[in-house]
Amino acid sequence: MLFLCCNPGKPAKEHILFDFESDQQLDEVNWQCHTLMSISNSHVTHGKSSLMLEMYPSPYPGFKPRLKAKNWSKYKAICFDVYNPDETGRSIIVRIDDTIDNTEYKDRYNQRFILKKGMNHIRIDMESLITSGTGRRMNTSIIDKFLIFTVSPVKKIVLFIDYIRLSAE
Repeated sequence: MLFLCCNPGKPAKEHILFDFESDQQLDEVNWQCHTLMSISNSHVTHGKSSLMLEMYPSPYPGFKPRLKAKNWSKYKAICFDVYNPDETGRSIIVRIDDTIDNTEYKDRYNQRFILKKGMNHIRIDMESLITSGTGRRMNTSIIDKFLIFTVSPVKKIVLFIDYIRLSAE
């Protein structure tokens, strides 16, 4: 956690959720078949390491961490960096849930992002956290899940993820 201000009434400029500086961060991830994760020193945007995410053919391989910080209400955005080494664009889905139940597609935030070759800086404003089917504004004080995944890849996909953070700016 990085605190850049001293006023207890204001949030820090950022709160780092995952920065992949040690193998211990891999203990905070829900492991699943067809997804391999390792700490890498390639394509780093903050600190000394990133997460190398290898996703193999299966329905929904990806990064599915266990969140410690669930109250995002004092922040303006969630941001993260993804490096796509492939020559072609890649599609990822970001899913955010504000309930602990296995939320249906229509009652959670789902957004597809097209990654260009190279570094991609993703910013999702809290104001844009609207459920996919019902149009309900999400309750950012009780975020339960944050996932980055792809849908049914036909071959192995490798991405490098770094610097997942909440931003007050």
